[in-house]
Amino acid sequence: AGVSYRGEVLTTKIQVDQEVMLINYIAQVALIKALLPSMVLRKSGHIVAVSSVQGRMAIPYRSAYTASKHAMQAFCDTLRAEVAHHNVKVTVVSPGYIQTNLSLNAITGSGDKYGVVDENTAKGYEPATVARSILLAVMRNQAELIVADITPRVAILLRTLLPSVYFYLMRNRAMRLRQQALPNVK
Repeated sequence: AGVSYRGEVLTTKIQVDQEVMLINYIAQVALIKALLPSMVLRKSGHIVAVSSVQGRMAIPYRSAYTASKHAMQAFCDTLRAEVAHHNVKVTVVSPGYIQTNLSLNAITGSGDKYGVVDENTAKGYEPATVARSILLAVMRNQAELIVADITPRVAILLRTLLPSVYFYLMRNRAMRLRQQALPNVK
C-alpha cells in the first residue's frame, strides 16, 4: 500500500510530507528490517520494494510523493550492495501509471482527499500485467524493473543525461499545470 499526493510545495503542510514519507518509505523500510535478519541467516532471500518512475525523476506538484519514492530508491540501492554477499537479492519496482485508486485516494497539500481519478491513471497498466512483470523480474533476479510507457522512460534518461533539458521541460509542465488550475492545488 502507498499514498500519492497532489499539491504545491509552498502551501503543503509539513504533516502531509511526514505522512507520505511514513507510508511510502518508513513503512517499507520497517518491514524490510524486520525480515532481513532471517534472510541473512538463511543466506537466501529476495526483497521486492515498490518505488515509482517518480523515484527516478520528479514532476511538479508531486513533491512529497517523489521525495518518498526517491528515498525508497536510494535505500534499496544501498541495501542491494550491502546484502549481496549474503545472497539476498533486491528488486526495486518503478511503475508508471497503473489502473488503481492511487490518484483518487491521493492527499492534497492541506491533507484533504484529492478525489479525482487522473486520466493517465485510468489509462494505465492493468494491475495483473504489473504483477506478472514483477514475478518475472524476481525470477530473473533483476535489480530494477520499470513498468512504464516511453514517456517516463525518456524523462528518466533526460534527467540523467541532459538534466538542463529535463529541468526546462518540468518548468514548462509546472507553468502549464498552474494555468490549468489543478483542482485542490491551492
